[in-house]
Amino acid sequence: MVDKQSKINQLKSKAKACVATKVDIPMSPLWNMGQAAKYSSDNNFQELQDALHYLACKAQANTLGQNYKFTDDDKELLIELYEAFWWGGRYKGLPEAAKLADYYVNGDGSLLKINSEVYENSIVVKETMKAMKLYILELRKKKVFYMKLKCSNPGFMAKSYAKKLRYLNFRTEGKMKSNGVLEAAQNDQRLHKADGHFYLEATSIALPNKKIKTTWSVDSVYDFEPFEKQMYYSEIPLGKFDLVLYDGLSEYMVRLGIAKVFSYRAEWSEIWDVE
Repeated sequence: MVDKQSKINQLKSKAKACVATKVDIPMSPLWNMGQAAKYSSDNNFQELQDALHYLACKAQANTLGQNYKFTDDDKELLIELYEAFWWGGRYKGLPEAAKLADYYVNGDGSLLKINSEVYENSIVVKETMKAMKLYILELRKKKVFYMKLKCSNPGFMAKSYAKKLRYLNFRTEGKMKSNGVLEAAQNDQRLHKADGHFYLEATSIALPNKKIKTTWSVDSVYDFEPFEKQMYYSEIPLGKFDLVLYDGLSEYMVRLGIAKVFSYRAEWSEIWDVE
């Protein structure tokens, strides 16, 4: 059995070998992506992919205690890559994902408000709203009123109508996971690219004439898992190609000072009848 230190030494050797295969850094990732997507340019795709693999190797090596410098060109490539995601997201009808990506490298780290439409149109969100309103009514009859209610609330999740949310069609509707997290439908690319897993919260106040005003909200954090924890990666479709981008490299951008983790929120309100 390989002990922890031996495993770390193996990773260091692998990262060192990877970094030794230095590659040229593209000056315009948007150009490379456009050529790969529109004209199936193998050269443009491979140039960008090789550069990202190389930078991922440097980032991983540094998290293992090495000291490989990221040049200004390295940093500029990563910044422009996320700016390219803004253009690509807008072009493909993914405005929320585009806004989040751009804010990661051009924002100040403060709370970002995004369009709630992408959540409001989600089937799993609509079904969860119906179920949470049933729970709010039950509590009201018991003379209990939760001003704030999260979809992961144990009392709510124990209800039969909440349990049904776990058995929705995950491909076309999405579903609630066992911990209360809502997962976007697989075919809902607009929501998946923006925020595939999230909690829904209801903040309610009683109004006259047997009405309730509920403000629905989703609060999330735009961040990535570091190499020290996981080797997660995303595949960005570029025509016949899939560009691999490691989460660890995106996270390392924060350590380089060229990106900022931030919280973002979507919210909307409705007034509904108690009876």
